[in-house]
Amino acid sequence: MSTQGMNISQAAEKLGVSVRTVRRYIKAGKVEAEMVRGQFGEEYRIPKIPPELLPVKAAEKGKKTTAATPEQSHSQSLVQAVDIIRELQEKNLALAAQLGAASERVRNLESQVKLLSTARQPWWKKMASRFRR
Repeated sequence: MSTQGMNISQAAEKLGVSVRTVRRYIKAGKVEAEMVRGQFGEEYRIPKIPPELLPVKAAEKGKKTTAATPEQSHSQSLVQAVDIIRELQEKNLALAAQLGAASERVRNLESQVKLLSTARQPWWKKMASRFRR
């Protein structure tokens, strides 16, 4: 079991974002991570976090405290907005798939109800109608 680097939850805490966001960063290639065998199966280990993803306070630790420029804060809020939009798009696709499956199920149930509701003649009436001809 490798203990080098951070796991996803440690990286999320350091970045000040959610675990899902760190997973999206890994998938998008913004954060390098490697799969290692852990106690409960495979897990990601993150050797280092790129400085551009670090919050302003953590990136400037040990330096003079200066306020973030409007461009930096604008770019951070833009990145957060894009992350929110991607998450909403993923949820939208999942809900659309669920809606399609539910619609198909409703159609199947409607056809079954139509079969049940059609008037059926008893067998003896069918037989009697054959002999009358």
